[in-house]
Amino acid sequence: MRKKQQHIDNLHQQNGRRPNIAFFDYPDVFEDFYPHYNVTQEAFAKTWRNTANHARLKIVQEEIGDVTWYVLSLKPAFNEEVTHEYVGCKIKFLPSSWLHRQLWKLFYSKTRSWQFRNRWYRTYATIASYFAIFSWQLFKTLRKDKPDVIFSQDYCSGRFDSLHFLAWWRKIPLVAVHSGSTGKYLGALVKKITIPKTDWIFTSGKREENFLEKKYKLNPNRMSIVRSPINTSVYKPGCRESACLAGGLDSNKRYFLFIGRLDDSVKRVSAIITAFQQVAAKFADIDLLILGSGKDEEKLKQQAAKQIPDRVHFNGWVAKDEEKVRLLNIAECLVMASKREGFPTVVGEALACGLPVVSSDVGAISDLVIEDKTGWLFAPQDDEALLDRLLFVAENPQKIKSMRSFIRDFAENQISVETLTGSLKLGFSSLKLKSQL
Repeated sequence: MRKKQQHIDNLHQQNGRRPNIAFFDYPDVFEDFYPHYNVTQEAFAKTWRNTANHARLKIVQEEIGDVTWYVLSLKPAFNEEVTHEYVGCKIKFLPSSWLHRQLWKLFYSKTRSWQFRNRWYRTYATIASYFAIFSWQLFKTLRKDKPDVIFSQDYCSGRFDSLHFLAWWRKIPLVAVHSGSTGKYLGALVKKITIPKTDWIFTSGKREENFLEKKYKLNPNRMSIVRSPINTSVYKPGCRESACLAGGLDSNKRYFLFIGRLDDSVKRVSAIITAFQQVAAKFADIDLLILGSGKDEEKLKQQAAKQIPDRVHFNGWVAKDEEKVRLLNIAECLVMASKREGFPTVVGEALACGLPVVSSDVGAISDLVIEDKTGWLFAPQDDEALLDRLLFVAENPQKIKSMRSFIRDFAENQISVETLTGSLKLGFSSLKLKSQL
């Protein structure tokens, strides 16, 4: 600890130098997550930006320090050092450790049955998450780049504990941002050591702060809330009729809207479709719009075609802000039924557009979705309550209309870029990474 503090104090004295920030996102390797959404390594390095990480890191890059996003891969295919056009940070692809790659090949070999994978998945995931970053190439790169702080997405896997080792090796601080974990951590015993030793944690809301303080005795003075920052000058209320015209939708109809990845084990889109089936039977003027892509897309399309033909519309993944803003201004409500979340970016985007939210009460959503003011919550996996909330929205179009102005004002005060910038600066300035923070 004395050496780490000395490093921080020395860095503090170097007036004017922007700190170098090494960022590691949640997946062990690129192949764990991004290819499921048809994202190539080149697109990821240059243009793709559809996560809350991109919005947060854009602020960090512009206001705090120079970010390098280190992405481990089973087979790095993009070796150019480029600057991401939206975030402004560097993105470097590097191989995961030799041991991790062997574990991956063994676990997913064709000779392994799905029963084997299901039974041993958690054991595999734990081991893999600890060893993925122990890559000689990564170590050499970090020694050359000399980061001043390590920034980790979440703290629920062994990867986070291994990043603590890197921070100890480099004698630099480590900060983390919560992104949806629920307390069922890989390497739970080790977390009792690493979480309290984390220099700063950006939580998703009050619920997560209370959990960390109670279970891990984390000092509340080493936490601040960082939700997904929303550009409220882009995400704002607009003319519904014009939006319908531009989107090719019937302005005489009403629309419920889901936006997210089509991973039914987490997002429970099938439950939304089933609940909407009963809404559609009573209200012929309401359709369901589903925006997103993912591994369960075809299964969900088949379910919708069977249960409610022509009333559920799959619009794919919408990447452009203007298209998403248009749909948020068309909808009656955003609906979510997730088993777990941190604070989903789309909730903030909806509120900024004045759109009420119907959601399961998970993560930090309850911080901003307030009963009868900004939306309605229900207990996770309570599908009767989900239906009840959707029927209420369907039955009260004038109330929905009257809520929009308050929702917009509330969002501007809670989730604007300016608000989140202040919270991020608070955390990084506590490390005294540069004097002007």
